[in-house]
Amino acid sequence: MRVYFPSEGKTVTIPLHEGWDGFLFVRLMDRYLMRESTAGMFLWVGAVTIVMLVQILFELAEFFVNQKVPLLITLEILLLYIPAQMVMTFPISALLAAELNVGRLCRDSELIAIEASGVSMKRVLWPYILFSLLVALGSFALNDLVVPETNHRAQVLIRQYVYKKGPPKIQQNVFFRDAEDRYFYVNELDNETWEMRKVIVYELGKSRSFPDVIVAQRARWLEDEWLLQDGVISRYNEEGRLEEEIVFAEMTIDMKEEMKEFFEKQRSPEEMPSRELRQQIAILKQAGSKTEKLEVAYHLKYALPFSALVFILMGVPLGIQKKKDGKALGVIVTVILAFTYYILLSIFRSLGRGEIMVPWLAAWMPDFIFGAIGFVIYLLVDRK
Repeated sequence: MRVYFPSEGKTVTIPLHEGWDGFLFVRLMDRYLMRESTAGMFLWVGAVTIVMLVQILFELAEFFVNQKVPLLITLEILLLYIPAQMVMTFPISALLAAELNVGRLCRDSELIAIEASGVSMKRVLWPYILFSLLVALGSFALNDLVVPETNHRAQVLIRQYVYKKGPPKIQQNVFFRDAEDRYFYVNELDNETWEMRKVIVYELGKSRSFPDVIVAQRARWLEDEWLLQDGVISRYNEEGRLEEEIVFAEMTIDMKEEMKEFFEKQRSPEEMPSRELRQQIAILKQAGSKTEKLEVAYHLKYALPFSALVFILMGVPLGIQKKKDGKALGVIVTVILAFTYYILLSIFRSLGRGEIMVPWLAAWMPDFIFGAIGFVIYLLVDRK
């Protein structure tokens, strides 16, 4: 049998038996499917990212019109948000590209020719699975190396230009760092009185392995200082064991830096790479703070990029069929799977943040559900 691969520009004689020729054909098929999927994915990344930026555009329009943020700064914030949106679009775009590629193979009867050569449909799925793994790894690298810095820069600009009037934008579950490299973490915040509760202060980077940790039940920002009330200073030895505790009624920490510096040194979990976030979680746990929200955010840094794998594993086998309407079916399957996945993600994330479910399991549960269903569908793939 002879089959023509358009993107390769080759006509291949397909042997109906195992051997060197069959091996060469399978390798050619793998390259062909990978190339088609990759090219299609980058087109869809651009399209889907633009759609997902719509909500951000409304917010930036509010900044530009009502907050008088300069146009160039508004555009810079928009550009800085793009990498984070791309991480969200990679799994969807990968599935769309793969689904549409499978649909074209069905319409052009190329899948029939491949199957007639003796290659199973399960084997046809291998290039798509490898493609999804590469997408997942690339998405994780982008999410861990680039997105924290672009998110941080965007938030710095927002804090400088939107919250430049009035007191600092103190937020709960956000890390603050002062000029002395001390970290401040606020567990709870009263938005009416601006009183902070269960505040933790610690300092990294010294010669000691474990920092002194200050835990205050209440705290306030007073011009150029933090007023901590009803707290305990805990000191640890080199093995991480508690060595001394000092109880205090009130304690002040000077904050002599400029407001701009304070803004620039705030970091939320979305503005931190996984390694730094893991380190902060370990210290907060040692201080006895609840870290469920941070742990969910940490595990999502891994679970979200690798959703590309479960999307492909579940979606592409559904598209492997002989129907001629594969293009419409591919789009429909992608929309349904993406909608279902993000609904599950929001539910389980809330369960993890609310201490109803273990944080790591809450973050990974949508991937586990999709992966299990996808594996069963993969095992049932049969076009005969």
